[in-house]
Amino acid sequence: MFVEGGQCVVWGFNRDDLLRPVALRLEVDGNTVFERTTSPEAQMPVHVTGHRLSAHRQMVLRVDGSSAAAGPFAAPAFWTEPAVREELGHFIAGIGDSAREARLRHLVWHDIPNVTRRLETSDEPPARWRASVYTRYMANRLELKSKLSGGQSVANWIVSEVFEDWYKRHVFCLTDEIHTLLSEPVMNRRVMKHEISLTLFAFWRRHYPHIDIFTEEGLRLLQYKFATAPFIADKNNVKLVSDGLRRSLSAPADMFRNRDLPWSWYWLFLLEDQGLGSQLRDENFSRLTSFREVALDVTQPDRLSFTPHVWRAHWGAGGTPDFTRFDLALISILADTPYPSVAVAEHGTDFWRGRLHREVYARVPELSVLSAAGRVETAPVALRDEVPRRDLVIIGHANDTGVGRNLSMFVEALSSFAPLVFNADDGSCVNPDPGYNPNVGVRARVVLLCVNADRAPEMIARFAGICEDAHIIGFYLWESDRPPANHTLGALAVDEIWTPSNYVAEAYRKITPVPVTVVDKGLHAPLGHVSFLDRFRREPSEFIFLTAAEFGSSIVRKNPLDVVKAFQRAFEESDLDVRLLIKIREVNPGHWSNIDSYWEEIEERIAGDDRIALVEGNLTAEEYWTLMWSVDAMVSLHRSEGFGYFIADAMFAGKAVVVSDYSGSQDFCDAENAFLVPVQQTPAPPEYLASRGYIGQWGVPDIEAAARAMHQAAADADLRATRAAAGLTRVSGKYDFARWSEAVSGRIQQRIDQSSRETDATSDDGAVPAGMARSAASGR
Repeated sequence: MFVEGGQCVVWGFNRDDLLRPVALRLEVDGNTVFERTTSPEAQMPVHVTGHRLSAHRQMVLRVDGSSAAAGPFAAPAFWTEPAVREELGHFIAGIGDSAREARLRHLVWHDIPNVTRRLETSDEPPARWRASVYTRYMANRLELKSKLSGGQSVANWIVSEVFEDWYKRHVFCLTDEIHTLLSEPVMNRRVMKHEISLTLFAFWRRHYPHIDIFTEEGLRLLQYKFATAPFIADKNNVKLVSDGLRRSLSAPADMFRNRDLPWSWYWLFLLEDQGLGSQLRDENFSRLTSFREVALDVTQPDRLSFTPHVWRAHWGAGGTPDFTRFDLALISILADTPYPSVAVAEHGTDFWRGRLHREVYARVPELSVLSAAGRVETAPVALRDEVPRRDLVIIGHANDTGVGRNLSMFVEALSSFAPLVFNADDGSCVNPDPGYNPNVGVRARVVLLCVNADRAPEMIARFAGICEDAHIIGFYLWESDRPPANHTLGALAVDEIWTPSNYVAEAYRKITPVPVTVVDKGLHAPLGHVSFLDRFRREPSEFIFLTAAEFGSSIVRKNPLDVVKAFQRAFEESDLDVRLLIKIREVNPGHWSNIDSYWEEIEERIAGDDRIALVEGNLTAEEYWTLMWSVDAMVSLHRSEGFGYFIADAMFAGKAVVVSDYSGSQDFCDAENAFLVPVQQTPAPPEYLASRGYIGQWGVPDIEAAARAMHQAAADADLRATRAAAGLTRVSGKYDFARWSEAVSGRIQQRIDQSSRETDATSDDGAVPAGMARSAASGR
């Protein structure tokens, strides 16, 4: 007798007389299931019995008077439902790709030691009673009102505020110092059998004070709530789940301890949470769940898992002498039968060993640890080498402000590198391409941050996976001669700083040893005048001054009030037909920069003067340049500028400029090409720049000198034309976009080449990249 297609097939003959018919009978557990007499003359020696092989206590085959008995055949059933076998078939077919993606995602977003070191960059000695540098930075950025006085206050703030808010937890990063602090035990081991960390204690007080953590089951329930909290999945927060907590939740629950596949405490709580508590005693459900979880565990070693150890032992052993239970479960799926032993009996051991190897273990070698055949030896795969990499990633504000213009400028100039661009405001990728998988992310070789230094650590934390192996460049601006204290970490956490002007460069050199380089900016030739958009000039003969104001950039720093004062003083008794236009995006008297009713004073001064008008609202590029072409001169009595886009644009349009002789605009404005206004350097009030503490000085322009310069610009057409022409020559040469693009592209290429060499040199041994090593060596 043999098995074919799951059915028992019999044949027999008389040894002495091959042509003599014989009686065949098959008995299973005392019942005759098949009986027939052979017909040798009809050439029909083989007969299908119609009986499918399955579990039995005894099987007897009788041929005439002789019989042969088989012992019990208890074929274990695995997946009895065809739908389950089909579902598991898809699961096994896709587990290799899904496991690879999950491991890559872990490498990109969770394995970020370099970023955590950057964010704790400081010369400050560690102190147990003091919050770390990065913690204090984030508390300031996220506007924490209370004081962080110790470890418990830090834990309470992080758990109660940071982890509770989607935005806050996405811009937060768990550094080593914070992790060490949050992992400290809050109670003596004499009081608690199991350790409770500061984080777990804060989590309990915030969310579940009704749970009795002094009982073992209550503590385990709290641990389960903590381990399944949404914030645990963010970046490297999984480090907060300690080994002790994993052991506690992975231990078999008392009421299931004696089962072959016991449920752990984690699974007990999870299934009850999901309303599936009734499934806990269903053996088929426990078999299915444990099979999936063990397969995921062995293919994703970095996965946060709470499976009992006995699950893996169960699937990796037992079965038959030739196959483990995991092997047999796979055979059940591949053969589409509940009884894999039947399939083995039909085709033999060697057949299934070969098929398992070809269709499962060769494709997903990690699963072979659960096979009786042993681990499949393959060439070692350096998964870290497969992490998606981009030469350049640019992060900045994708908006219509000056910092948004910086982002657009670099994106255009560096387009040959096909950079990925991310919006600093919402974290989205502005220009995803087919090669970018947001589920995995990328590692960049060079990251260019087009944000202010006070936002840089926040961006490094938010885009931690992108920044981990990167050479990070901060393109920074500031508008006083010393950046505030909240810029310090951003000035230390990058590998180098680029600035658009010497003024900004000198400011940052005062607070950081990081190399600072002036790279200028690149400007395009202006758009042409669009006649039908020109609503700004009333009479062809009038002389129009233009100034700009912006609440978001500090209305006091832009200083339109002094422009109004100088204009009214210059032309108080003049016969010249002059006007002053004030370009402003939005009038917002409630803005933080409207200190001491600064804007209200402007409104009072211009209320009775019909020569002065506001140009309010967002202008398109065509409207902006039409406005620039429509005026005769531009005035900027700023108290400081990091660069001065508006001034440079006016000069590019061939307009005369009246400008404060101070700060960033000095790089391209001098006595030959501009009407300079002297300033008196005075301490810059920090509240005028939304800062705290000492921020150095800025320049208060001389209004009398400004009035004389404005009158001269309006009255002396030849001098005005000469200086305007010199200004055009200066900015069109110094800030030519094509030349500037070539220069910054060369710098970026050097950094990419350097980063590639460092990554290649350290990928095998996991050493810290040279850039980070230099940071540590310099005390940064």
